[in-house]
Amino acid sequence: MTFLDTVEILSPLTKEEKQKLSDFCQERAVSAGEVIFNEGDEANAMYILKTGSIGVYKEIEGVKIYLGTVHAEEILGEMAIFNNNGIRMAQAVAMEDSIIVTILSFSIQELTKTNPIIMNKIHQIIEERMTQNKILENKFRKK
Repeated sequence: MTFLDTVEILSPLTKEEKQKLSDFCQERAVSAGEVIFNEGDEANAMYILKTGSIGVYKEIEGVKIYLGTVHAEEILGEMAIFNNNGIRMAQAVAMEDSIIVTILSFSIQELTKTNPIIMNKIHQIIEERMTQNKILENKFRKK
């Protein structure tokens, strides 16, 4: 069993498809406090968190707002790849020493063409996160 076998969003893939995807994955260790990407950066990859935790933040009216935490086996950075013209909508910072698996955007696009179920799951995650982000933004703006 490989790490990709434990990632729920990839469950529709066959063993062969997961193996092919793993050829495009790169593992990287990040230290606590390290910025993975910044709001406004160009997106060329999404990530799966293998170990650790990643905090997600957005700047609103000059104030850094905490949006949530990404945990092991969850995806990160998907919103910019699929829903925001390739521009990061938030900042991601390692909350502790972590290991991330990087999947380049061209690999993701190929994968979703051949596996529309994965695309549907990613869109569900995006919609949920966008709804949560809007709720947090509205709460902040009312203060």
